[in-house]
Amino acid sequence: MGLALQLAIVARAPLDTAKGVNFHAMVVPDTVYVGQQATYQVGVFIDDQLRVRLRRNPEFVPPDPQGMLAYELTPAAQDPATRRVGHHVFEVHVFERALFPLAPGRYEVPSALLAYSLPLSLSFFSREENHSLLAESLAVVVRAPPAEGRPADYLGAVGDLHLAEHLDSTAARVGDPMRFTVSVAGRGDVNLFPRPVIGVSWASAVPAQERVRLDTTTDEVRGTKEFDWLVTPRDSGRLAVPAIRYPYFNPYTERYEIALTRPDSVRVAPGQLAAADTARLDATPPLAIRRIYRGVPRGPLYQSPIFLAIGLAGPLPALLLSARRRPRRRPARSVPPAETLRRLAHDQPPADARTIRGVFVQALSARFTLGPNVLTHPGALAHTLRREGVTPRTAERAESLLAALDRASFGGAVTSRAGGESAARAIGVYDAVVSEARPPAAHGRSRRTGDRARTAPPGRTTAIVLLVAATTATAAWGNVIQRDASATARREFAAGVASYASGDYASAAAQFAAVTQLVPGAPDGWVNAGTAAWAAGDTADAVVGWQRGGRLEPQARDVRDLLALVRAPQDGPIARLPRVPAPWAACISLLFWLAACGVAALRIARGRPPWSAGAAIAAAIAIVAAWGSVRANEEAAAAHLAVVRPGAALHAAPALDAERVSRLDAGDVALVLATHGVWSEVQLDGDRDGWIATAQLTSIAQRGPVAY
Repeated sequence: MGLALQLAIVARAPLDTAKGVNFHAMVVPDTVYVGQQATYQVGVFIDDQLRVRLRRNPEFVPPDPQGMLAYELTPAAQDPATRRVGHHVFEVHVFERALFPLAPGRYEVPSALLAYSLPLSLSFFSREENHSLLAESLAVVVRAPPAEGRPADYLGAVGDLHLAEHLDSTAARVGDPMRFTVSVAGRGDVNLFPRPVIGVSWASAVPAQERVRLDTTTDEVRGTKEFDWLVTPRDSGRLAVPAIRYPYFNPYTERYEIALTRPDSVRVAPGQLAAADTARLDATPPLAIRRIYRGVPRGPLYQSPIFLAIGLAGPLPALLLSARRRPRRRPARSVPPAETLRRLAHDQPPADARTIRGVFVQALSARFTLGPNVLTHPGALAHTLRREGVTPRTAERAESLLAALDRASFGGAVTSRAGGESAARAIGVYDAVVSEARPPAAHGRSRRTGDRARTAPPGRTTAIVLLVAATTATAAWGNVIQRDASATARREFAAGVASYASGDYASAAAQFAAVTQLVPGAPDGWVNAGTAAWAAGDTADAVVGWQRGGRLEPQARDVRDLLALVRAPQDGPIARLPRVPAPWAACISLLFWLAACGVAALRIARGRPPWSAGAAIAAAIAIVAAWGSVRANEEAAAAHLAVVRPGAALHAAPALDAERVSRLDAGDVALVLATHGVWSEVQLDGDRDGWIATAQLTSIAQRGPVAY
């Protein structure tokens, strides 16, 4: 199909004869099933007249599709194809890449880039002009295999497959392990083929290695994936090896099919093997577990408000002592307007009428509430004073005085003698008005204040009551949920301890994992989940549980002893547990901060500058310890740490066919630097870095695949 596809892109790509280079892309087919191959092709069309001018090969940058595995396909033909359009002949170079989508949906394939250079003249020493072209951006629609007709034991294999099995020995003894191999071969991405399920009633079967041989030299990716088991016979005689059933979805026929192996037989000689029941009775748990559930430990002191309050109160003595030693400035005493008016009556030389008017108005305004129109409308001042209890005669005197002062102030200058008489007259009128007016306690201001209090809307009080009630109800409901989760976690923990004691390690691991889901902050659940997973043979989940439990409880000695059992390094800069717990570093920081503040307060009390060498050293140690507390808290959170699953490999680039840097051990702890589609860039202890499939990582911070 590869040559046919090349001929198709050569024939179907639209060409512009006015351009010396045409650059186009296509995907065939553009609608596939999950796990089915979609071939991405790019055609570079170079006019013969332009080709002779090229001094070097064009540079091609392929696109990077997200959410799909990509494999480079070897060209089917060595010589480039040609296409004639009118009088123009184009030499065609075709680039092919196989794409395998991993989930249903619509995927965008970005534009590919082509860069080339042309000389500006025919001279050998001519300068070159750079050109770049972009191919079309394409879309691939991915469908999930249909649910109709799906076998109950379907595991997700997609392709056109066949099965074969091989037993490395036709004669064995009871108790001697044999290697049983099942190979799955055919068209498709063999790396995605799941392990078959075998059932051998007369032996125990333990999964072993997997091997992949990928063939990308043809138009369609194909290959073989071999799965090994170590089979240890329990019975003797001529025993049948049943046929292996392997359901798969064939995207070319669009239906589910079954691949079967041929039944076989093996002769097993008698041997010495302890009975299964005896072995179970004699079996003891390989590692001790925690049998008491303590729940979530009490929060550290540095996370409480008391810790913050102590830290904020540290500088208060120094600030108070510094404030007491600083001289206080007495505020200037303000003179009431009435007192100023009395002084004007005795001043020599007398004040002018404009000054007297201003002080007179200020004195009245300080004693009475005068509206904005009282001083401008005739009769308004007298009316206002009569309402305050002043007699009509005195009110008219005040009104006539204000009118006289207005004429003197704004109608022309007045003599000093007239100014003195006006000041004396103004203080006399003011004293008469104040003596006749009602006392200030009966003033209408208090009545208006009471009116406002009586007419204040009740909405603010109701909102506060509702807010307090809602907060209380939410807190109570949260406590109920937390108590229910804690009670359920205790039951699951007790069930896990019982399952572990009976030797059912897989069930114990699941029950302890349920405890971690209900109460993520309980270290006992995490540690026991790791221990049960280790007993069940799952190293990756064991490391996840121990790492998480050790970071929740850094002082626990048993966790460090358990991690020492793992083959993968657990004491490097990336994998090791925090050496200094965050609470210790926080308390050290607070202690030295208080010491620095105490030294500063003592020096201020003795009349010296607050800062000294001792205070500076204590403050520096406090800052360093605070930074150490933050770092320890980040290490305990393990937000970007993940554990490597079995069979994972470290690649130099985010592609399965890229060079393998090294093979990783189950339980290796990786620092995830970035994600790129289905790949994650990681760094491991031992100066190892590279790319690993994200599906082969389990996050320490939260159970499940890595997701950033």
